Amino acid sequence: MKHLIPYLQDDKKAADYLRQLRWPDGVQCPRCGSDAVEPRERCDNGLQRFNCVPCAVRLGQQFAMFTDWTSSIFEESKLSPLEWLLVMGLWQLKLNATEIAAAADIQERTAQRCINLLDGGIYETYHLDPTRQLEHQVEADECYQSAGSKGLAREVERREREPRQRGLQLRGRATAEMGRPPLLGLVQRRDKTDQDAPAAQVYLEVLENVRTATIKPIIAAKVKVGAQFFTDEYNIYHFTEADYDHRTVNHGAGEYARRDPDGTCVHCNTMEGLWSSLRNFLDRFKGISQRFLHLRVARYEFLHNHGHLHWRQTFEATLRSIFSTTGEYLRRMAHQHRRMPLTLCYR
Repeated sequence: MKHLIPYLQDDKKAADYLRQLRWPDGVQCPRCGSDAVEPRERCDNGLQRFNCVPCAVRLGQQFAMFTDWTSSIFEESKLSPLEWLLVMGLWQLKLNATEIAAAADIQERTAQRCINLLDGGIYETYHLDPTRQLEHQVEADECYQSAGSKGLAREVERREREPRQRGLQLRGRATAEMGRPPLLGLVQRRDKTDQDAPAAQVYLEVLENVRTATIKPIIAAKVKVGAQFFTDEYNIYHFTEADYDHRTVNHGAGEYARRDPDGTCVHCNTMEGLWSSLRNFLDRFKGISQRFLHLRVARYEFLHNHGHLHWRQTFEATLRSIFSTTGEYLRRMAHQHRRMPLTLCYR
């Protein structure tokens, strides 16, 4: 985080840095996209105001103002640019809300809403990106994560739902209803012949259950046809034989890796190793809720796939993704659960 130090001196420097990342080619009106904008006075929290000339003409007004935050998911936040810059740096270090609150000197409830906001932005812009696909050699596997329904007693009563059920420590094919939602993992192996190739790229999806009907559309959308596809002997993957070079290892017979005559190494060890890393990450959240599990998984997915980059490059990629989100997913999620919008962060 040392490259953030010059921008953490005051709100003006933090706002200028965030504006440069949002509009690297110059400030544009978030409403009409025009670059015919005029800088005005700053807000009290350091954000720069701008007047869009075309919007003012179109509306028949003298001014059509917007700020650095307008039409972004930070628009309704009461945190200052400096505080947001610090929170985002701590977020990238994979900290939980308690740790971020202590380091950034904000309330834990505010920190919780901040990470929900950031995780939701990454989920909407990166995880749901339909253009991101895996190819060449892809491994698939599933695991089960204990996740309950966290909540205080008065909140449970107000929302008319069942009391919290902790994740059950059961073996076998569990479901989300049982308190152990399954996760489907797809990972593209790193090309070892290319020294500049990124680390193994992963796609993770939280499921209600593990069935062929559930995973088939996901694999079809995320794995390019013709790729080599490696799984265990679980029969839910047998449909992939039609469109992929599907090869399996028989864990039940004690087979975990083999080399075929064509030199291909058949195993799922890359994905198995990622499950251990994911669980270590999720353990930070001290009993994770099913409501936010997919958001935390999306953060891990994003940070892992950018792990080969310098910290500053990953940070700037995070900000570009956050600024490009519409916030529609977060609003829909908040409305569905009848909760306060996640975009409102209070001191």
